[in-house]
Amino acid sequence: MALGILSYYFAYFFVFKTKEIHFGLMVLQRETASLIVDYCVAIPTSFLLNKYIIFTHSELKGRVQLFRFLNLQFINILANYVLLKFLLEVLKDYPTLSMLSRIVVSVLMALFSYLYQHYFTFSVKKIGDKKSAKKH
Repeated sequence: MALGILSYYFAYFFVFKTKEIHFGLMVLQRETASLIVDYCVAIPTSFLLNKYIIFTHSELKGRVQLFRFLNLQFINILANYVLLKFLLEVLKDYPTLSMLSRIVVSVLMALFSYLYQHYFTFSVKKIGDKKSAKKH
């Protein structure tokens, strides 16, 4: 979460200096472009940390974990975009409030993500589970 906030902050204040960013035929607002940079840094880092440090007890194959993790990230991207847009519309164009909005949205999404990952992405079979009982 902190790495995402730092990359968003860096992109918002130092990389994208204008209100609109032009990428060929596509035009993005500064906040949206910063959010893209945030996810390009945060998604791979987050998966590796979750897989090898936080949820090491999972017996699921790495590709299954990655697929489930990317599904979660897709949900997070949509929710982040919608929540951030909503808060920015409410708070208007104040850069400090933009960062505060990003922090509030990040905390909400971190809570949701942890629960999703714990119970689904990196889940562990429980003792006495019906599937494991049928194998014996």
